Amino acid sequence: MITKDNIKKLLSILKFKQEGNIYTKLYEGIRTPLKVDIKNERFHYNEIGITVGRETTSNFSEPENFVVFECIDRLLYMGYKPEHIELEPAWKLGHTQKGGYADIWVRTYNGLSGEMATDKESLLIIECKRPDEFDGAWQDTLEDGAQLFSYFQQEQATKFLCLYTSDFVGKETKPVYYLINVQDNEELLKNNLELRTYKNAKNNKQLFRVWHETYHSEAATRGLFEDDILPYHIGKNKFSVKDLTPISNDEIKKKYNEFATILRRYNVGAKENAFDKLVNLFLAKVVDETNNPDDLHFYWKGAAYDDDFSLQDRLQRLYRDGMEKFLNETVTYIENEQIEKAFRWYKKDPDATMKTVIEYFRALKFYSDNDFSFISVHNERLFKENAKILREVLLMLQNIKLKSTTEDGQETETNQFLGDLFEGFLTKGVKQSEGQYFTPMPIVRFIVSSLPLEQIVSQSEKIPSCIDYACGAGHFLTEYAVRIKEFVKKYRPDIDLHEYYKHITGIEKEYRLSKVSKVSAFMYGHDETNIIYWDALQPHAALQPSSYDVLIANPPYAVTGFLETLSETDRAAFSLFDNSINTAKNNAIETFFMERSAQLVRTGGVAGIVLPVSVLNKGGIYARAREIILENFDIVSLAEFGSGTFGKTGTNTVVLFLRRKETNTPAAEHYRNRVKTWFVTGDNAEDIYQDEHLLQAYCNHCGYVIEDYRTFLKDGIVSEALSETDTFKAYCESFDSTDRNAMKGICDAAKDIRNSFRARSKTQIFRKQNDAQKKAEKEKSLHNFIISIEQEKIYIFLLAFTVDIPVLIVKSPTKTAAIKNFLGYEWSDSKGNEGIEYLHLTKYKSENEDEDEDDDTVQQIRGINGIRTPLFNPDDLCDPEKINTLIRQNFLGEDVVVPENLSEVVSQARLVDMIDFKRSAFDKAIKTNGSLREPVKEFGLELNYEPIKTIAPIISDRIDFSQIITSEYITTDNMLQNFGGVEPYIGNPIQGYVKRYQIGDILMSNIRPYLRKIWVSDRNGGCSSDVIVFRPSKGVLSSYIGCLLQRQKFVDFVMEDIKGLKMPRGNKSNIERYLIPIPSQKMQLAIVAECDAIDKEVKEAREEISRSLKEIERTINSMQGKPTRFNEACLLNEFSINPNETPDKEYTYVDIDSVENETGVISFNKKITGKSAPSRARRLAKKESILISTVRPYLRGFAYLASERPDTIYSTGFAIIRSKDTKKLLNKMIYLYFMYSKDLMTQMINAMPKGSYPSINQSDINNLMLSLPNPTVQARIVREISIYETKIAKAKAIINSSAERKQAILDKYLA
Repeated sequence: MITKDNIKKLLSILKFKQEGNIYTKLYEGIRTPLKVDIKNERFHYNEIGITVGRETTSNFSEPENFVVFECIDRLLYMGYKPEHIELEPAWKLGHTQKGGYADIWVRTYNGLSGEMATDKESLLIIECKRPDEFDGAWQDTLEDGAQLFSYFQQEQATKFLCLYTSDFVGKETKPVYYLINVQDNEELLKNNLELRTYKNAKNNKQLFRVWHETYHSEAATRGLFEDDILPYHIGKNKFSVKDLTPISNDEIKKKYNEFATILRRYNVGAKENAFDKLVNLFLAKVVDETNNPDDLHFYWKGAAYDDDFSLQDRLQRLYRDGMEKFLNETVTYIENEQIEKAFRWYKKDPDATMKTVIEYFRALKFYSDNDFSFISVHNERLFKENAKILREVLLMLQNIKLKSTTEDGQETETNQFLGDLFEGFLTKGVKQSEGQYFTPMPIVRFIVSSLPLEQIVSQSEKIPSCIDYACGAGHFLTEYAVRIKEFVKKYRPDIDLHEYYKHITGIEKEYRLSKVSKVSAFMYGHDETNIIYWDALQPHAALQPSSYDVLIANPPYAVTGFLETLSETDRAAFSLFDNSINTAKNNAIETFFMERSAQLVRTGGVAGIVLPVSVLNKGGIYARAREIILENFDIVSLAEFGSGTFGKTGTNTVVLFLRRKETNTPAAEHYRNRVKTWFVTGDNAEDIYQDEHLLQAYCNHCGYVIEDYRTFLKDGIVSEALSETDTFKAYCESFDSTDRNAMKGICDAAKDIRNSFRARSKTQIFRKQNDAQKKAEKEKSLHNFIISIEQEKIYIFLLAFTVDIPVLIVKSPTKTAAIKNFLGYEWSDSKGNEGIEYLHLTKYKSENEDEDEDDDTVQQIRGINGIRTPLFNPDDLCDPEKINTLIRQNFLGEDVVVPENLSEVVSQARLVDMIDFKRSAFDKAIKTNGSLREPVKEFGLELNYEPIKTIAPIISDRIDFSQIITSEYITTDNMLQNFGGVEPYIGNPIQGYVKRYQIGDILMSNIRPYLRKIWVSDRNGGCSSDVIVFRPSKGVLSSYIGCLLQRQKFVDFVMEDIKGLKMPRGNKSNIERYLIPIPSQKMQLAIVAECDAIDKEVKEAREEISRSLKEIERTINSMQGKPTRFNEACLLNEFSINPNETPDKEYTYVDIDSVENETGVISFNKKITGKSAPSRARRLAKKESILISTVRPYLRGFAYLASERPDTIYSTGFAIIRSKDTKKLLNKMIYLYFMYSKDLMTQMINAMPKGSYPSINQSDINNLMLSLPNPTVQARIVREISIYETKIAKAKAIINSSAERKQAILDKYLA
């Protein structure tokens, strides 16, 4: 507040010049300056020519006087003449003095001056108030007119009244005022003769009633001191975008409350309709700011200038233009001018006729429901009632700036405020009662942030396209636009961000929601987002096949009769549709959206689609839909959510995270043809052997012997072994069964075969046959029955088996409390506050008992920014401890390590293991629950067996790291593979508590269990959370249990139920079920003694390997020679081939995984054909070539190829090297150098980029420096190292045979 204590600050802001204690300011057109004497505390108004009625405002005695001074300065600065201004005039009526003293009176002389005071015309009366009095004074004015209308009574020729205050705002002063136009609107009165007028009012009470009743107590908050207002031209009936202001954070809640108050005041109960009208208003306002920036139509100009009919006419026009421009929808609307033009040529009494018709037209146009009817309107009275509501809502919105939300092309936080504002109205207006339309924002953010958008933006040559084909309120599209913003700025600063928005498309069939999503896009500053009012299952020019990089959607489901809304041509576009479908009753709309996804997404594109979980296991058309998904997409992740996720719907859902497969040469077509050749071999039995590795994989998976299966395919003979499998037994049972559900889940072709046989078996011809003939015919039908099922199974198997990445499975907990914590929110059913409630937020109760609970809409909307959920971290969407990051990593093909805290809700599985191929009823169901096989009693039934959890339970005792010896801290990294024990810990100390182990405990690394890191502890210490600690009890020797666990059979048991493929973890619940035989103590001791003897040999062998490796490294790293650049001495990647040119030829394929790290052992087991060859299968290698894995070379995936392998292709992930001249550089020397040289390894590590996929390229290799001794020295080194390698090989043979020898010991005592 301005006071005499800060008057100098005010004078400085107002640019007064100081001369001692006197401050002066000259105004344009005024010769004499306004003077302020701060010592004597005086404002010298009269010296400049201002008339001063009383001196009470000319001093510093009251804070209000400084507001008067600031207002006077503003008037003079605007250009008002000092002779037109009076301070505290005394009103005189006749011989009496009435009323009081107004602070400021502005009146003009009509060009006259001097003594012609009676010729003054009153223009403006201003009453000034301190800032802390201002709101109260305005409330008094609204109640009875207060002082302003008392002054008005005594000077009724006045045109304007003003209540004014001002205060410091930062480094300037800001005025706040209400301006009342007290002139009659003759146009309004002409059409409403019953209205009260100022002209006929006799006193201040009557004057107030005119303002209150006729002009609705309206006052403007601009029109006096703005830059575009000229002096003496008070009031505005023309507004531009310059008059609008961006909404602030503090104003948002006020707007919610204001809207709610308006609805309550007029008893508007239909929230959905009210919100719909609000959306229409927002749409009209967007159009207005776009089309009419200099003369806004979305403005209630006040009853002094405007009327309800003109206002609605303007709004209807804006709404019509918006619907046509943004949603391509035509809205019927007839302007008044069109009616008037219709009478141009009417000769006979045109005015009277036109007036009559216009009255009829007005009644039809306005006295009925329209796009701005908050209540039902069907007569003039209700029109006027609705007009009041409309005016108030319009006044609430009209000063907000929607369009000007960017500065220098960059979005500001205003977008977020506008988005929050609109989201709040959406929440209060629709979501609370129609939750099924909306995906909760936490789920939206989880899905969008799980997609690899950074890579899509950074790696796409063209701007990526995104679609939501059932966009509802547009949340997915908005979230996508927000997420890509940082990536566009980071990777594509050369492209305007709004060009990316142009490639965002939403399709919405529901008319109202299409408007909501478009307005929402505007609010967030994504004006270019395309919203199409359309049914996405129908063709549309904007929806081109295979054109979208990102698809995110929550499509409708269970919509009965939806097929009847599609034409025959529309239906024919879907392979799911056939004429057997009952179009009136079919409600599986979600399956058609699944196929629509395959039609729209381009190769490599990604999708996140919310569907009912039943799509994973329902039969019929759902099975075919799953087949379409398997044919066209890789399933990256399945995230299951319980019934509490989507509020009222109560539906269990699953999010399918998908990546589109290649469309130009689809693998599905190749596999379908391959299966066909296998099953329809004719005379060419060799067809059975094409892609035999795939057939072998299928047999292994189902437990068939491949020779038996080949015989079945070739000759139709089911061997005894094949007939004894559970699957073939089930086929026979299904074929023979008379149960009505026997054919449930069986494919149609098999059903037809079985039904045909059953029908024939009832005929006379069949019955007359002998038993052998009947048996032969039945066996033939059974064979064809089995063939039909197996043919479909193998096809689906190939689609699933050849998927490289594991499926990341996310499963919501099942208990209510756990579900809430998993989601981070719950659903409120509290009346008036239905919807999401974030668990980390608390309701605020008003201290005033008469008030309702505070509206927490803003808090709830922004609650997502502090949500606590394992799904994502709102502060860091790349948090490696959150599920969205794991899914994104899986999209990128990175190793996914599931953190311990997520192991209960996240797992990994091969897709092929999620489909049951062993049942006769094969409906392609995808299961997210793994099934555990029963642990077997390995050594005989007569022994006593106990689950390991009863004799050596998993413990999780904790100990502070400071209490253990640092070197005895055990992690998965310092446990040695192949039961090799442990080595000292050399890392940094750990802060806090770790897991405790003690002497006799058995430790097992639970990451990559196949590495066989199991150790019986001989000391006390601590270990990481990824190490399982078994603690023996009940008198069973720990070393005996160690003998049983340090075996491949136990590792295989653990690997049968792992979580994850690339970084698998054992399932502790399964591990605890492993059965341990319990022999006598004497037998345990005997077993341990013999196994210890083998362990001693193994230990000595390991020591030999260690000594030999040290000698090899010493030899390599101590040799000296001529420094030589790699490309001067070596050839790199000499030969290549394109196997696609020989599509039917079979090749051996060596990829990076085929070379064992640190050993140089190569596996040649992978077989491919030319047409199925991956894009990396291109390199050839000659005799004595060296294979160097360029990906993570520090793992030493290097190998020496002693001889050339015919028809063998190597991955481009290898650098294939040979010497240019073996007389100068031996090929074997190159291999030894790469495998053992520390200097060379350091060079490679330094050349690698820092990232999740470290590798070296051809240029890096060519720039490596080698130290080459002369050929004689090289030959000697190769000979010496070969001796050490022989010792290593012998030691490895001892180690490798140890498991078999230990197993023989166990068998001797226990079997």
